[in-house]
Amino acid sequence: MAAISNSAIPFIYGRPVYGDEFIDRDSDLMTILNRLKNGESTAIVGEPHIGKSSLLRQLAESCISRSYMGHKARGLSVSLLDLHPITPDYSPVSFWADALGPLSKRPGNSSTRRLLTAASETDYSHRSLERLFNHLASGQRRLVLLLDEFEQLLIHPNFKTASFFTLLRSLATTSGGLALITASRLSVTDMIKWGRGLLDVGSGFFNHMIELRLHPFDEQATEKLLERGGESLPPQDRRFARFVAGRHPFLLQAMAAALLETAGDDRYARAAEFFYGRIAFHFDELWHSMDGHTRTTAIILSLMELGGHALGRDFSYGEIEREEAFGPQLRKLAELGIAEQVDRGWQFDWDHLLLWHGQRWRLETVSFAWWVRDVAIAEMRSMPSYDEWLDKKEYRLLLTQEQWNKLVSPLKNAPDWVLRGVGGMARTLFEELLKRTK
Repeated sequence: MAAISNSAIPFIYGRPVYGDEFIDRDSDLMTILNRLKNGESTAIVGEPHIGKSSLLRQLAESCISRSYMGHKARGLSVSLLDLHPITPDYSPVSFWADALGPLSKRPGNSSTRRLLTAASETDYSHRSLERLFNHLASGQRRLVLLLDEFEQLLIHPNFKTASFFTLLRSLATTSGGLALITASRLSVTDMIKWGRGLLDVGSGFFNHMIELRLHPFDEQATEKLLERGGESLPPQDRRFARFVAGRHPFLLQAMAAALLETAGDDRYARAAEFFYGRIAFHFDELWHSMDGHTRTTAIILSLMELGGHALGRDFSYGEIEREEAFGPQLRKLAELGIAEQVDRGWQFDWDHLLLWHGQRWRLETVSFAWWVRDVAIAEMRSMPSYDEWLDKKEYRLLLTQEQWNKLVSPLKNAPDWVLRGVGGMARTLFEELLKRTK
């Protein structure tokens, strides 16, 4: 199959998606917009590159709110703030000036304009903002604040004050004129804990928000995304992309793009190498976000994927079968798109599966095993946090030292395709997939 020529690649993985580029998340949009009808706030939560920023930008589209909310959308003013690039001198005054910007451009009436001016002149005092948002509510209007990378405020030195978050919560819960939609890697529980630790107060500033956690795509959305490649991305390409990237939207787009950009001999191996070179940082970030238990479970699944038959002979699945602690970790990895519970339709090899309480689990995103190979086996990728985890033997949280040694020792004599790097592993994967489609 030749690479696409004279045409834009229809897969995007370097920025948030907009408009018609957006896929899926209909139920998430409906949940958020239904809550907006009642003036309620929502915290969008998810791991890196899962689509939080894209969802916020979809919410910022007026046509989206109109389609879900009808005439009630007319009273909404939407303000989208990306907090990731805020500078050290950013302050609550800067925040409110940015947040009220869209409202200042279209105040709607002279009373709103006057209250906006008064708020600015008092450096957005508690009383001036309270009057402004009460006034908006009295006119059936509401400012919707979309706050991307919200955790940046929690760690910023100029926001380590109870007054800012107390005011934000009060305006969102009592005025009727303000609703918050935040996007963050932190759960609501973590934000409350973090806020208490930073601000040394007992009140939960974010307990008025519900948490909406973003997950990888379902199979229908995955197929819809890959269909964008048209005839240039035939079924065997899509199947290969699905195995390599799982159902993670960022990884799927990157793998599909790499396939469309690659032509000629040994196409799958070379496309996989291009893909991995572009996205390996994603697994670095993901590793940082995992606790010791989750890291251990991810490593076990990855080593089983890499070692296959050797591990099946030498490692006792029965010991894992009896270990209750694996349950939460497997579910966490499923949320991250790293692991999946499988049936015979998706299994790669029975020797690559983890049996736990009668359930069969496998590594869903096979490229994560490539990252483990680079970091843990070939030591080609420097990863200080991995070395620290290994030095501290945090895997002992789930496994004994003897169990760990049994798990990793067969990799010293790993199959040749493991040692040949990403291209060799991708080539072997494609050959296996061809066998299963014949």
